[in-house]
Amino acid sequence: MTVEGFRPDTRFLVVNKTNYNEVWAGEFLHTVLRPGMRAVILPLGYDEGWAMEADDWDRDFEESSERHEDLERPLRTYGIQDFSWIDFHRESEGSAADKLKDADICVLVGTDPAAAMERIEDLALEDALKQFDGILITLSEISHILEASFETGDLYERNEREGLGLLQIRFHMHYSETEEELRRMIRYLERDDRPLIVLSEKSGLYVGDGTLELLGDAFIAEDSDLDELYSLLNFHRKRLFNESSCKEAKN
Repeated sequence: MTVEGFRPDTRFLVVNKTNYNEVWAGEFLHTVLRPGMRAVILPLGYDEGWAMEADDWDRDFEESSERHEDLERPLRTYGIQDFSWIDFHRESEGSAADKLKDADICVLVGTDPAAAMERIEDLALEDALKQFDGILITLSEISHILEASFETGDLYERNEREGLGLLQIRFHMHYSETEEELRRMIRYLERDDRPLIVLSEKSGLYVGDGTLELLGDAFIAEDSDLDELYSLLNFHRKRLFNESSCKEAKN
């Protein structure tokens, strides 16, 4: 599938978890993630967010840690053995950018895209990431930084934050077909005309060479899909109502 609105030489992989070495992704990714490539990993906040101190970073991402191994593991499956890490607490602006220049792959990790953009700006990495000629891999919610803008806040107070602007679409991460998730998708599509890339735990998106590849059970939702989404939402509401009625009847 061809895509518009991004630099032709942009390459990136968007996934929710470090399971992109599994069958649903591996057959395609073996053609783009190759032995001999050099990877740099940049954690921009994890479960603790960016309140974490340098000692906490060491604990969570040092070489012997579970998270360190988990982030390198899928790439090692593709024969990639050369890794470097960028530690926000210890890197200077120049040293972080130099590590990017030497890499073929950059893995960005984090759960808060707004905080991640702040850290990227602190390290003066925004231009370096926009001009990166390797493959950007984003995990989980941090993937929203690839968008032109993304939402911050909660259901009651929404704000827009500028992202890297590498693709003029939006992502719906960690999708499962529940009433809450369907309501979120409908709410988005009714107020924004950009397509929505919907990614479950076993799906991903790869963009490269001017084409877009949906991996696993990823799909694209647009405003033309609203009728179908409303039908699914009504189905789930009726099912929950029937289940509740059955429980009351038994009691």
